[in-house]
Amino acid sequence: MGSIMSKQDVKNGENGITILANVVVGSRLHGLHKPTSDWDYRGIHMHPVKAMISPFQTIKNTTWIEGDDDNTSYELTDFCKGAVHGNATYMEVFFSDQVIHSSMAHQEMRENWKKFVDTKKFVLASQGYAQNQLNKMYLFEDEGVNGQRRTGKFVVAYIRVMWQCAEFLRTGKFECKIPDGEMRDFMLKVKGDWKVQYVPEAMKWFMKLQSEVSEAVGTAEMLEPDIEWIEDFIDRTYRGQDGS
Repeated sequence: MGSIMSKQDVKNGENGITILANVVVGSRLHGLHKPTSDWDYRGIHMHPVKAMISPFQTIKNTTWIEGDDDNTSYELTDFCKGAVHGNATYMEVFFSDQVIHSSMAHQEMRENWKKFVDTKKFVLASQGYAQNQLNKMYLFEDEGVNGQRRTGKFVVAYIRVMWQCAEFLRTGKFECKIPDGEMRDFMLKVKGDWKVQYVPEAMKWFMKLQSEVSEAVGTAEMLEPDIEWIEDFIDRTYRGQDGS
């Protein structure tokens, strides 16, 4: 198969970085934002092959963050490895419908997203992330660096990731936007003005979603990643940098 990249698809960042994808994530993707909410972005990029193999250069191979907004990008090989390990953060780069920049490589990844998914690892990663949010909630780590209140965000993050997991297991689709209804109303309420009195209701949602995930696992399609295809895809994408 020929190279994936074309000259029209290349958008260069600093230091010769090739941006393959940049999409909106976070509250604006989930439908939980306010007009004043920050913008969160996730992307995929490639370094020049020369920089990757040089013994004299040190490169940031995983992420970089720029400006006031959260703008994080994963180097292609790291992104593929992270996607196989099931983190929902990577899934959103596949499924966000708010695409700032795309490429032929990104489109091929979106079309072949099932080749990157390990269902068992996705479930374990979702449950692990949710447990981490619960631990933070119990510790009431409410005060952020900038004085913002955070406990409500932990509750919202738990509910969102477990809902996404349950929906994926039930339908085979990774949903990003929280639908209208009681769950979304509760998420907006606790996010906007957290009170300790919300803990019992939050726990009810946690237990409900954990039960839904456990039940859905039994009937879900258990996908496994196609490592050979992914390795070939990465090879073709890097070869396409110089038109070969």
